[in-house]
This record gives sequence, C-alpha cells and structure tokens, in this order.
Amino acid sequence: MSLNKYVFLFLGFFIFLMGCQKKVTDETPVNVKSFFSYDSLLIAAKVLLHADNGIVLTGNFKGDTTRQAAAVIEVDKKNEKISFNLIEIKNNTLEKKDETKPLDGSLKECKIEKINLPGFPNDLIYYNSQIYFMGSSSGEVFSYIIDFKSQKTYYAHMVSEPRKPEFLYISDPGNQEIRKYFIDVFGKDYPSFKLTASDKVLN
Repeated sequence: MSLNKYVFLFLGFFIFLMGCQKKVTDETPVNVKSFFSYDSLLIAAKVLLHADNGIVLTGNFKGDTTRQAAAVIEVDKKNEKISFNLIEIKNNTLEKKDETKPLDGSLKECKIEKINLPGFPNDLIYYNSQIYFMGSSSGEVFSYIIDFKSQKTYYAHMVSEPRKPEFLYISDPGNQEIRKYFIDVFGKDYPSFKLTASDKVLN
C-alpha cells in the first residue's frame, strides 16, 4: 500500500474520531436544575404525595437556607378538600416535611401564589378558591394564608346570599398584617362586605 493511501486512511480515521467526539460533546449535559422545572417538579411532587392533581410553588417557606417547594394537592375531589404540603429539595431528591389538615377548597379555577408580608421573614402561600355558587345566587369563597415557619393556617371565608351584604370571616383577626391582606383582597371584588365575628356555613 502506498504512503498516500496510509495518509488517506489515517486522515479518515482521525476525522471519524473527531466526529464521534463532537457527537458526544454536543449532547446536552444532565443539568440538576432542569429536574426542577415546573413540570418535572410537579410530577415528582405528585408521586411523592400520591396525588392525581396539584399545583407547586418554589420559595423560602421556612425562612432558612434549604431549598423548598410547596405543593397544593387535592385530597378529596368529591368533597372538595385540599392540603398544603412543604417539600424539601435536597441532593436531587424531594422529601415531605410538613402538611396541613384537609381544608375546604378545590384546585379548579382557584388562585394560588407566593406572597410576602411585613413581619414575616419567610414566604407565605396565598390561596383563593374564587366564587362557589350554591344555587339561588348564593355563593362563598374560601381563602387561606399558609405560614409553614410558624405552622399556622390563616383562614378567611366570604359568604354571599341574595338581598344580603357579603359577610367576611377572618379566623385570626389579631394578626394585623394577615387581617389587612384579606380585607384588601376581598375589598377589591366585594367593596360593600361586612366583617363578622363568627363563621357562617351555607346549607
């Protein structure tokens, strides 16, 4: 075989190797953060919590340095019950750390967001069920603020009935920041509501 043929074969083999290396290096590396995209985090949280439906938020819900997520899941779809769960993200794994008791509410057409209030060093979770109609134009709204640092659930309940003003009940009126937040939020949609000291249950 002539020298030119050896050179040709060597160059061909070298180009082949470079091509293989390029294919390997062009592959997207496994990024730990990509696991925590919203969709992948929600899927992992639902598996962890054995839930069929849920909504997930990331934040600093304990006020410390750990990476955390909060998942709101349906625990009883028929009777419209939900729960809020604190999840710690550590070493690419999820671990459940805390949960609320089942609460009235649904994930359908609800509003859930992370909020910050003066006097709270950690993120809070705000939930609003939006309006529930009970027939004859009656309706109610369930709302919660979840503080996983202090393990407290603040509750507000709006009841609307025909030919009556809307009534808003706040479970812990002593916390002025929580009280103000609920009043401000409900005041935008129901400017004529009245506060009540006792919760009202619609039949």
